[in-house]
Amino acid sequence: MNHPTEKDRHPIARTAYYNGIAKQWHRVTGYHGGAFKRYVLNDLLFDRIGHIEGRAILELGAGNGYFAPLMLRRYSGQTPARLVISDQAQALVDIARTTFGIENAEYLTLDVQDALPFADDSFDLILATMLFNELPLSALRHAARECHRILAPGGRVLATVAHPALVYGLAKQGALTDFGRGLFAMPSAEGLRLPVARRSVEAYQTALTECGFTVTLENVLPDEKTLHAKPGFKLARETPMALLCDCRRICESVAGNGAPAADGKI
Repeated sequence: MNHPTEKDRHPIARTAYYNGIAKQWHRVTGYHGGAFKRYVLNDLLFDRIGHIEGRAILELGAGNGYFAPLMLRRYSGQTPARLVISDQAQALVDIARTTFGIENAEYLTLDVQDALPFADDSFDLILATMLFNELPLSALRHAARECHRILAPGGRVLATVAHPALVYGLAKQGALTDFGRGLFAMPSAEGLRLPVARRSVEAYQTALTECGFTVTLENVLPDEKTLHAKPGFKLARETPMALLCDCRRICESVAGNGAPAADGKI
C-alpha cells in the first residue's frame, strides 16, 4: 500500500478544512468580506484595478465569491472579456455560484498548489486576496510561477497577504497554533482559525520577483471602523493588517530605447 507523502497530504487536509467550514466562513465573510475588507481593502483593490473593460480576469482563492459582484458594480458599464472565479474548496465555489452567481462567469475549483489549467498568457489580471499567506514557501513559489505563466505580458497580479508584522504580533501574544507543514493557525471571527505562514516581507518579495515579476509592496493599515468592529484586536494601531503585492509581468517586446514596452491595458 502506498502511503501519501507530506506533499500529498497537505492539499487534501487544507481542502477538507475549507470544505468543512464553508458555511460558517460564508456567514463571517458575508457580502463584503468582513470589516477590514469592507472598510479598507476592497476600495484599495478597486483603485489599483483601475478598469475591467475587455480584460481577462482570474480570481484565485475567491472564498464565497463576494468580491467579483462588487467589482462589477464598481465598474458598472464595463465588461471583462473573461471572468473566472475560483477556490480550492468545492463547497465555497458552490456558495459563490449560488449566492453571487454572475452571468457568463466561469466558476472553477482550483488549487494553486497544482498546475493551473490555463494556457500561457491567458489573463490580463489575477486577483489573490489573502491566499499566498496560507501557502508553504515551496507552494508559494509554485503558485507565483504559474501566475506568471498564465499572465499575458504587461499583465498584473494583485495579491494581498496577512502582513508579517501582524502575524509576528499574534505569535508574540501566543495566539498562533500549529496547522501543520510549517503553517500556523491564526484566530478569526466566530472562533475560526485560518492557516498562515510566518515569513518576512522580503521572503514574499523574493518569491514573487524570482519568477520574473516586477513587484511593488504596500503596507495596508486598519482604519477606525475596522478597529471598532474588531474589539479583540490587541496589537498597536500602527500595525499593518495586510501587505499588498502589486506584481507586473514585463512586456517581452521592447521599445527602441531597450525599455520594456507598456501595455495599454494596465
